[in-house]
Amino acid sequence: MNRTAFRATLLAAAATSAFLLPAAAIAGPDATPAASKEADAGAAKDASVPVTDDQSTSANQKGQANDKQSLTSSDIIVTGSRTAESAPITASLTTTQPQSAVSRDYIDNATATSDFNELIALTPGVSISGAGNGYGFSETKATIRGFKDGEYNVTYDSIPFADTNDPTHHSTSFFPSNTIETVVVDRGPGNASQLGQATYGGNINLYSRGVKDEMGGQVEGILGNWNTFVGRFELQSGKIDSLNGTRIVLTGQYLRSDGALTYSPVGSKNLYGKAVIPIGSANTLTIMSTWNRNYYYQSDVNKGATCGSASTPNGSTVALGPDGKQLTQLTGANCSASSNVGVYGRNYGLSNDPTQMDYWKYNRTDKTTDFSYLRLQSDLGSGFSMDNRAYMYGYTNNTWSGNNGTVITGFTGSGTSGDPYKAVKGPATDILGYSKLNKYRVWGYIGQLDYDFSMGKIRVGGWYEHAVTDRHTVDFDLTTGAYSYNEKANLGTAATSAYPSTNLANLAYVQHSKWNQFQLFGEFEFRPIDSLSITPGVKYVHFERGIDAAVNQKSRFPLDTSATWTKTLPFLTVNWQAMSNWSFYGQYAQGMYVPDLSSFYSTSGQLSTALDALKPQTSTNYQVGTVWHGNKLSLDADAYIININNKIGSCTGTLPACDSTLLINIGQVRYKGVEGQVSYMPVTGLTLFANGSYNYAHSVKTGAQIAKAPFTTAAAGFIYRNGGFRLSFNQKYTGPQYATEFDGNPDLRLYRIKPYSIGDFAISQEIKNLRLGVTVNNVFNSRAVTAISNDKTGAPTTNGFQNGYGLKDQFSYLPPRSFQVSARLKF
Repeated sequence: MNRTAFRATLLAAAATSAFLLPAAAIAGPDATPAASKEADAGAAKDASVPVTDDQSTSANQKGQANDKQSLTSSDIIVTGSRTAESAPITASLTTTQPQSAVSRDYIDNATATSDFNELIALTPGVSISGAGNGYGFSETKATIRGFKDGEYNVTYDSIPFADTNDPTHHSTSFFPSNTIETVVVDRGPGNASQLGQATYGGNINLYSRGVKDEMGGQVEGILGNWNTFVGRFELQSGKIDSLNGTRIVLTGQYLRSDGALTYSPVGSKNLYGKAVIPIGSANTLTIMSTWNRNYYYQSDVNKGATCGSASTPNGSTVALGPDGKQLTQLTGANCSASSNVGVYGRNYGLSNDPTQMDYWKYNRTDKTTDFSYLRLQSDLGSGFSMDNRAYMYGYTNNTWSGNNGTVITGFTGSGTSGDPYKAVKGPATDILGYSKLNKYRVWGYIGQLDYDFSMGKIRVGGWYEHAVTDRHTVDFDLTTGAYSYNEKANLGTAATSAYPSTNLANLAYVQHSKWNQFQLFGEFEFRPIDSLSITPGVKYVHFERGIDAAVNQKSRFPLDTSATWTKTLPFLTVNWQAMSNWSFYGQYAQGMYVPDLSSFYSTSGQLSTALDALKPQTSTNYQVGTVWHGNKLSLDADAYIININNKIGSCTGTLPACDSTLLINIGQVRYKGVEGQVSYMPVTGLTLFANGSYNYAHSVKTGAQIAKAPFTTAAAGFIYRNGGFRLSFNQKYTGPQYATEFDGNPDLRLYRIKPYSIGDFAISQEIKNLRLGVTVNNVFNSRAVTAISNDKTGAPTTNGFQNGYGLKDQFSYLPPRSFQVSARLKF
């Protein structure tokens, strides 16, 4: 294969739609996509950016994450342009939905401690919160177009993974950046073959580190602020001739830091390995496994730092809204002297006072995770091929946390007047706290059969998954280490008869749950001409969730029941390459979100009826876009409308016979917007890039923008490369957003967060086998608010509506400016 002609695969494990690629684009290692041939012929003249092993792996090699049989829509990037290849974010000419692929070059030069959410922060429509303790030192949450974590999938090598109580994710628990080759954000449900519990809002597709043909490796040491140290290694076996060309990669990472926040140290260890083993001439076996252990000190109850001591916190500013009315925007600045921020500053995390519930030694979390799979890819001949994957992953979270409230030492059978639980209270100085366990194990199998013929390709397959989970929370007196019996219990009255006995009043919940789910899919990629790909498809989802709780969460009643949800989802996608370097795409697709475990947390006698009536949330996506990659200019743009039906939430008192403990389908949300990316290479080695989005995410019922959905996002920056020298800077802007949902007050919308931006800088120089580098995060030291956890304590109300701010509202801030210096030695 001509190497210059196949720069189209430069973004390694990233990708776009193998399902929709023209035949030439996926024909194999001896084929060159028409899109790449012509465009690269001109681009190669500029020699604008050197290709290095760190930037690329072959998408057509079996055993790599992003090969042509990948199950996600993100399998092969076809750019056909050096400009697109040199940019940190790009989209493929063959995509069928809005997409942003993050290059290995960007990951390799980003802050080493970044989690997978922080790696996608530059992409359009994405906003990040939770990084207050420093990049990678606290779990972050990503919002995509207003879809929060849990409303989109995250996959690793096309295998969905998530928590088992709801499909959310822990960004520091499974896959540090040394285990990731590339990341692709697909802002849409994908095709029928895109698997997961929440194809509802899109997909973040992570791809594992690739194996290489050459033997080698590297070691790296990194130092940074807050006594941060990171040590890493990578070993590549290269092709082992005695094992039929087997290739193996091993990586490891050790991390420790005091963190940016007060008394909030963190640490982690990770090991990763992958072997790609040819078996004969028609089969390839891939074995991958990674193990991660981390700890951190953080309150499980507090979600930030208090700022105010009056009905309106200090630091708010007034701006004009779209309707010309004044809007109060919260900045979390100039806080009152008695608040957390007033006492400790914006770096408040925990204290060193053992008489307080935020004492750091009371608030520690330890997590151990693992993720492994076996994958067998087989060419069956006559156009048939098969892909089989068996996988397993596990998660164990042991958390100790201080808590608010009074320690209760037991029940005596008699008590003071006004004490309904007749409890004996402990000393007022004792600290209430709890121990929490969340432990799950997931097993699954994914199988796919492809038939490739002259007019297209047929794909059929299925996914089966089984999960078991054990969770509990036990109350403790943290001062003495003894149990605290402060939960509701059976006191011998009719009103309390359903609760557990008093000797179980130290248990907030003890819960076992499981699920069995399967999805079946089929799709036909029809190619009437080489430049046109039309793919209709259908997917059937069957999800059964069960719970067996001696003491159920929230309700504290015993419960042993299950519920099943099913749905058939249609898909239709189109990609047309009008020119060799210009394509158009369109998508109609439905996605869904399976009701999570909290659907069972009700005291209602109507729970069974409510579960039968509860429908999965569904999304109907209409998206169009275009991608153009020229010699010096690359751009893509899209527009979308997404209608959400059967939104799940709690009922309110305005509904007849409302039981607020039940989750029901409460209405609709409509998302619409426009997004775009552009990169430009004015001179050899210099790439300028920018992107932006306008995102409308309104409740159909109230007409208000939903919480945590920025109205706009934007990013801009540059990368300059010259030989072994690399210099980059980027700035990400997050527009105004609301921290809380609209409460119905016709005259006021509270908790509007002021727009903010953050800049990152990186510089490195390679000297033979040694690379020295420096990264700077938050270059301009912005301490803007990124999230607010509201607390109604002390908040004023008018006509039943809250019209001011709570005294205990908690603010989360951007972390302060930080530096990391690194030295990497290759061998």
